[in-house]
Amino acid sequence: MKHLTTIASLLFGVHEPGEGYFIHRIDPVPIFHSGIVALILIGLVIGFNRQLKKMKGGVVPAQNFNLVNLFELLANLIIGFIQDIIGHDWRKYLPIILSLWLFILLNNLFGMVPLMEPATSNLNMNAAMAIVVFLATHYYGFRAHGIKYLKQFIGPVPLLAPLMLPIELIGHSARVLSLSVRLFGNMFADHLVVAIFLFLVAPFVPIAFMALGILVCLIQALIFSILSTVYFSIAVSEEH
Repeated sequence: MKHLTTIASLLFGVHEPGEGYFIHRIDPVPIFHSGIVALILIGLVIGFNRQLKKMKGGVVPAQNFNLVNLFELLANLIIGFIQDIIGHDWRKYLPIILSLWLFILLNNLFGMVPLMEPATSNLNMNAAMAIVVFLATHYYGFRAHGIKYLKQFIGPVPLLAPLMLPIELIGHSARVLSLSVRLFGNMFADHLVVAIFLFLVAPFVPIAFMALGILVCLIQALIFSILSTVYFSIAVSEEH
């Protein structure tokens, strides 16, 4: 995929005009950016755990804004959705959903930094996360229902199983395409628009576009995480 000029594209020498959107080699730019995001998240989590231990189980928040307050704020943005969608067992799915939410959000916000590019503007990166959600969905389904989980693919009427099975398989496979392409299209377009306006006008002028870009980053991370929650909920739901 052809990149805008970023630190990573200059570092790895992959900014090649006319290269197009599809190339037959490993693209190091999204790997580089997602690696930075992963390291930042690891550092934030380590700092969060240290501050949490210093609090010694206290529930009163600190006077100053710290990492505990930051993670609490980010987690509360999505926990309400998880509780409403999944129900009483929502805590079982919190680690993977929060991981997706924070990883995608930070990657999206990376695109707001000059000379940086969000890894989520790369279709391969998004497809990888969508495949993880796809596999986790069926893992949770089998864990909750056992072999009976396969009934979701054949429908309630056995005579309609030959018709329902291919439809369900196509529908489940389309989830990967839906998750990855939606995030890719929105983040690639958002990053491109913000970058163009930053180059066309003075850096302090496009404040409105920067604010709109941050809003898009939040919404797209929420959509990916909430859709993943919905898929998990459907997989573990009981028949009525």
